[in-house]
Amino acid sequence: MKERFTNNKYFKPLSYTVFFIIAFAIFLFATFPGDIIKGRLITEIEKNTPYTAEIQSVDISPFLNVRLDGLRLYKSRDNSIYLDTVTVSPSLLSLITGSPKFPFEAKLLGGEASGYVVLDSANNGINEVEATLNKVSIDTIPAFLSHGTSEVPKLGGVLDGQLHVELGPEADGDFQFTINGLNIEDIKVKGFSLPGFKGLTSVFKGSVEGNTTRIEELSVNGKDIDLLITGTAPLLWEIPKGGLLDLGYRLEMKGPQMSKYKSILTPYLAAQGDGSLGGKILGTVKNPRFEKGSVKRF
Repeated sequence: MKERFTNNKYFKPLSYTVFFIIAFAIFLFATFPGDIIKGRLITEIEKNTPYTAEIQSVDISPFLNVRLDGLRLYKSRDNSIYLDTVTVSPSLLSLITGSPKFPFEAKLLGGEASGYVVLDSANNGINEVEATLNKVSIDTIPAFLSHGTSEVPKLGGVLDGQLHVELGPEADGDFQFTINGLNIEDIKVKGFSLPGFKGLTSVFKGSVEGNTTRIEELSVNGKDIDLLITGTAPLLWEIPKGGLLDLGYRLEMKGPQMSKYKSILTPYLAAQGDGSLGGKILGTVKNPRFEKGSVKRF
């Protein structure tokens, strides 16, 4: 049986192929230029984002997975986001077909993120993104995204959710995120400071269509407050750059703690038939305008 196999016409080509793969793998792991790759990744991150990047180490696995350990992004050292690990697994078939697909997994902020990114080789852009978040702490995210602005409320809680967007010529996709155990402090509305809230639940879901994010529900619910916002806004990733807002909201404040704040806000908001307050948020992201009035969509 052994002689029959070794005398087969495919034995030598197959043996050479196996030997080449093993030799290539040994050479790759022995000479993998981790520092060079790390430097290149840092350069690309800093070129395409407003943040400084640091990476502790970069390694490659036997299955060609690239792993980054200790990725830190920041504008100032005291306001940063830290990712414990990021593992990227390139799809060899997608590299051949010209639409490189990069599945990824990351451990960050006490939770996990996974999904994939499909690149557009022709235009050096992104064709598609899918991501799932599981038990990610949001405590440091608002301050990180605001670049240290003092007016941003302090948040706490755990984020779960999914996002899938195909960019192409026109963006198309959907998203849904939930924050459990949401705590909010340092809230200011119309120049008034409101008390903090604890143990809330928040839902943010909608779709991406063309140049618009359609918000089906942005809600915050708890013992003393119910807030619901719907409408349209710029694309999620374009919001920091500004853009037009067309949002309607309904606010219900309950209990003795909220009564004095409700009386303060009533002159600025329209009373609805059910006793709640409502209005519109128009203008732009950088210069929103609150209008008193009834919102038909509620």
